[in-house]
Amino acid sequence: MANSIWTIEEFTCPGCSMNYTATREEHVEPHSGHFKCSICSGEVHAWSGKHHFFGWQAVKTRPPVFGRRWAGAGW
Repeated sequence: MANSIWTIEEFTCPGCSMNYTATREEHVEPHSGHFKCSICSGEVHAWSGKHHFFGWQAVKTRPPVFGRRWAGAGW
């Protein structure tokens, strides 16, 4: 049986640096598992103990912007 304490944790794939979040839930009984990256199939996180991770989601970030936008600069 799980208690009501959930935390959201962040992870980074060691293979391709993709960022993920997952919800960690504490349990009375031991659980184990792992999560693999949807991009490179590398193992992002493995766990064993009285907690479980679920709800894995890729972190949506803005792509880097290089250079400047000159629109509206009066050129």
